[in-house]
Amino acid sequence: MNNAYKLSGKSGNIFILGLLIGPILITLLCIIYSYIDVYNPFVYFTLLVFIGLLFGIILIQKLVIRLSKCRNVTSSIIYGLVVGIFGIYANWCSFLYVMLSKNNFPIDLTELMLNPSMIYEITNALSEEGYYDVFGFTVKGGFLWFVWIVEAIGILGAGALGGLLVLHEEVYCEDCNRWAEDLNFDLRLAIENKDLSKQIIESNIIKILDFPIYEGENSEHIRVNLHQCSKCQSTSTIDVDLMTYETNDKGEIKENNEDFSEIYILNNSQLKKFTNKKNGTAQQFV
Repeated sequence: MNNAYKLSGKSGNIFILGLLIGPILITLLCIIYSYIDVYNPFVYFTLLVFIGLLFGIILIQKLVIRLSKCRNVTSSIIYGLVVGIFGIYANWCSFLYVMLSKNNFPIDLTELMLNPSMIYEITNALSEEGYYDVFGFTVKGGFLWFVWIVEAIGILGAGALGGLLVLHEEVYCEDCNRWAEDLNFDLRLAIENKDLSKQIIESNIIKILDFPIYEGENSEHIRVNLHQCSKCQSTSTIDVDLMTYETNDKGEIKENNEDFSEIYILNNSQLKKFTNKKNGTAQQFV
């Protein structure tokens, strides 16, 4: 029978550490993005950099959540929303700071951040005049506000998504008070019937040791992932991904993976059996 692994639900010190270092890192990231946004003449390149900003926000989430040792999904999502809201404000402040400085209206960034009414007044005036062109058309008015709203939704979404995804398949050793490490095990096993294989995994995941090693090419199979605490080596887990392939319009083959099981706890004897399986050691597995 499987023994499912669940995070303890402890929040750690995410709301202390997170509010100390999160805003600083988000502000620095927004300043970098704002300089590129204001000085870069290529709108499409700015769009790519904005996507980079969103990924950066998610990475900050991961850093803060791991450092704060948060094992509570709800707390991480709440923190993500807080980071997203602050990120929107910090992005506006840094953007106006860079924009005003470029146009010889020097102003202190701190002064801007402490004066929301000033931000709104400048933003409203900027929307009436516009500040960049697309295909010879000056983006301003309602359309510019629409672009800004989409940008804000993206930042807020990145914060929430980061809070939701960062703890996905993460394992924490409560005995050692540290995160377990991904062993990069990457054991690939062949399957004949997806539904039957899933039933076997859900009943007793150890039975997949009877599955043959995957030796095909670009065909559906499963991948075994292992996590283990590197200190005590007693907290070990396993989860399985379903690997599939698709071909795009250019004929390129892309590998996709999706969750195919919950996370289950392994004892050291069971972990060794999977190691032997990958190394090709002959033994009775189950």
